[in-house]
Amino acid sequence: MTDGSAITVTKVLNWNVSSGERLPTELDSLANTIETDVEAASRDVQNSRDYFDGEAGDALRTRFDTERRDALATVDAITSITAPIREVAGIFRSAKTAIVDTVREIEASDYELFYTEDGQVLSRKSVLEWMTGNLLTGLTQSLSVERTRSALQARLQGALNDIWTADLTYNAKLNMVLEGLPEAVREALIPIPSDPELARILRDYQVNASDTTVVFPSGTLLDMIRLYAPDFQPKAMTQEEAAALALLAAQPPDGPLNLKTFYAIQDEAQAVAETAFPELNETSTKVALADGHADAFRHMYWNARMTQEFGPEWTTTFTSAHEMVGSNPAAREAMDLYNNQLGREIGTQNMNATPEELQQKVREAIDSNRAVVIQSVPDGRQITFSNSAEPGNTATPPGADLPLGGN
Repeated sequence: MTDGSAITVTKVLNWNVSSGERLPTELDSLANTIETDVEAASRDVQNSRDYFDGEAGDALRTRFDTERRDALATVDAITSITAPIREVAGIFRSAKTAIVDTVREIEASDYELFYTEDGQVLSRKSVLEWMTGNLLTGLTQSLSVERTRSALQARLQGALNDIWTADLTYNAKLNMVLEGLPEAVREALIPIPSDPELARILRDYQVNASDTTVVFPSGTLLDMIRLYAPDFQPKAMTQEEAAALALLAAQPPDGPLNLKTFYAIQDEAQAVAETAFPELNETSTKVALADGHADAFRHMYWNARMTQEFGPEWTTTFTSAHEMVGSNPAAREAMDLYNNQLGREIGTQNMNATPEELQQKVREAIDSNRAVVIQSVPDGRQITFSNSAEPGNTATPPGADLPLGGN
């Protein structure tokens, strides 16, 4: 599935959908192999009663029964995701075909048309420039250009929207399958830190995935937001996130204006995080913003400011819901939830602090080894304390990965 970056025309044109179309067959083959091997091993273990009895033999067979159930549950999970993958690959194939055909028509058009990455179709000539010859001919020509441009844009943006919608819908389905994997299977595949405190953080700072993704806001609330932010676009989020924001929009005395403050704090946190480590160059700053020290800064400052404005209880509810995306890599989820809590503690202890004072408090917490970031280890990505990795020298987990499960 997509990794959160924008779905653009060029990106789709470069897609190799064939690999996604082959994946269900490969997964079915894998599931059959695992099931065959497990059942063969089961027969061998059961036959071991003839030569391996007593407590040790019984303990082995009991343990195998547990592992057999986990393995067969994994087979069921693998089998369950083949249908959604097959369906979404078909949607992606149809959408890509539509985009390829539409781009070809745009490039072959006599109306000097071109497209932008977000699917807009425009003409290199203005309406007045198409008004050549007599008035009637010019109007007819201009209308023809506009009809063609509008139709091609609708097709291009419609295909991009189909991809975006399918990505959200089917990612949620796959997330639920991954969340349903046996705990022992997930833990066996997730690197656990050797440091006991980090291992505790990894296990304790997890949330269960939401089973519903929605687009928020909509209707009257969206219309009200666009009164002060005309270009505002709703976003996909968990149902729990949307519920928390709807509750915030209903809180007196500011009501919907609370959302204006909320989004302003969100933008503010991103902006200050980008400059929180001035000693880093541009490349290192980008690394630090992706599950590194600057990302920790953003989460902590964001939570501190929201705690000042909306209180720690609502902030906890919202930021926990924000992490319920499903298939969220365990290390990233633990990092974000842990740093969120640190930020709320800073906000609670400094309710009247200025933004600049909060920024200083957050940076001090990171520099004193209190925050958590992600580093690369031989078997994957793992959380570590902020002084154990240099800013700009951290690691980023995949966009989706095995979740650890909530508490």
